[in-house]
Amino acid sequence: MDLPTFLPYLNDLRLDEYTATTERITLRVAATSPTARCPTCRLACGRKHSRYVRTVADVSWGGVPVTLLVQVRRFFCANASCPRRIFAEPLPHLVDRYARRTCALRLALQRIGLALGGAAGARLAAALGLPVGRTALLALIRATPPPGGEPPRVVGIDEWAWRRGHRFGTILVDLERRRVVDLLADRSAEGTAAWLRQRPGITTVVRDRSGLYADAARRGAPGATQIADRWHLVHNLAEGLEDFLPHHRTALRSAAAAPGEAAGATSDTATGPLTPGRPRRGQQRAEEASRQRHARLVEQYETIRRLHAAGADVADIARRVGTSRRTVYRYRDLPEPPAPKRPHRPPRRRVLTPYEPYLLQRWQEGCHNGMRLYREIRERGYAHGASNVMRFVALLRRDEAAGRPAGTSRLTKAAPTPTARHVAGLFLRRPADLKPEQRAYLERVRQADVALATAYRLTQDFATMVRERQGERLDAWLAEADTCDVPALRRFAAGLRADLAAVRVGLTEAWSNGPTEGFVHKLKLLKRQGYGRAGFDLLRQRVLCAA
Repeated sequence: MDLPTFLPYLNDLRLDEYTATTERITLRVAATSPTARCPTCRLACGRKHSRYVRTVADVSWGGVPVTLLVQVRRFFCANASCPRRIFAEPLPHLVDRYARRTCALRLALQRIGLALGGAAGARLAAALGLPVGRTALLALIRATPPPGGEPPRVVGIDEWAWRRGHRFGTILVDLERRRVVDLLADRSAEGTAAWLRQRPGITTVVRDRSGLYADAARRGAPGATQIADRWHLVHNLAEGLEDFLPHHRTALRSAAAAPGEAAGATSDTATGPLTPGRPRRGQQRAEEASRQRHARLVEQYETIRRLHAAGADVADIARRVGTSRRTVYRYRDLPEPPAPKRPHRPPRRRVLTPYEPYLLQRWQEGCHNGMRLYREIRERGYAHGASNVMRFVALLRRDEAAGRPAGTSRLTKAAPTPTARHVAGLFLRRPADLKPEQRAYLERVRQADVALATAYRLTQDFATMVRERQGERLDAWLAEADTCDVPALRRFAAGLRADLAAVRVGLTEAWSNGPTEGFVHKLKLLKRQGYGRAGFDLLRQRVLCAA
């Protein structure tokens, strides 16, 4: 019986018998070619020796597992000089030698394993009618040949973390074809340089600001053009701004207040507790924990300042205090201890907000009874408790007792002081993307402090250079940054000069490490799917074949 034409990998076989149940489909097939080629001398031979049956698993049909009983013939080799006397006919399009799965089934399981890993892949394969163990699936992943292709010319290099802050590796990406070309188990200049030396066709290396990969590129590909990634340039500038802005906290705080209002002018309208005598132990515990954290920061600040005044270097101070060098640099230059941080809570819509105008109107009409007001808004659709109304009424009474219009405490709030990170983000953002209140805030910041105005102008100039790739303006920007009154920008400019050639090309060419960062994120996903069994060989195989 001829096999259907929609099974092309079985076209060279003859179907002798089939059995179908709800749990398994069994096909007994045999080869139809009268001859077979000797695998050693490649001579076509037709003299048969014997037969035997191979049991091979195939891809499922409609979720039902399929088993092939393949009748294989043995032949005599007719070449007298061939060392092989007897051979079994090969079936290269159906099954490999000694394999118990067809090539189609092996390819399907490899794709499942590369996408999901061992345990998850085995569960999906069983649901699809392709039962396989997770260990066998991992073995199939390891046996997958790495993808071929042309040697890379433009390579992106970045680090990836086995364990963040402790152990790192290196990922290398072909930026022209957007695929991972290799994964290295360590983050070292020697290993990366050796990898680059083995590929002399590399003409461009895109990297971050790390001196390690810059050294590796110089040693492994001295003729290649190095490009500093633009995102890392902006990130370094933002870090410098975050260190600089806390020195001007007073200007940031005053600019955050409403126009014509001092920074602390709203303190007399703060609501405070409506029932001062009621103990609030949860709030007290949170405030005590916040005070203790701030006390530790102040102690750390004073220790860093004292050691710096005694002549200790930054690395020694960081080791003795137990903090990072960046923190030492920031605290060393701060004129005063860091201010306590207030927890950021996103604004929530209050259930009483839709009814507050009506309550204010009734209050002004002379109705000051809380329960009566509660019953009235219940008739208007309010479906919550009376305690919210009572608190609102108590707030109105306190406003009148203080000589303020009723509702002032509810409507007037102290303006929060933006964090240094938030202000740095505003400095880097396009002016057209800012909200009106953000533009007004930045205008007040620039008017309040000359150094902040200079920092904003130079930051916007550099951001424009990055977005529009205007590398020809870099020298003029560096000259202006070197003479400005912003220490953070002077240090940033000095760092750019130390890597000037790569920075200039990065601000001119279109290449970036964006695809590399994307593959690092995909690598994190694959690493977490390993459930502890992701050794480097397995992880590298999945990244190269699946990514």
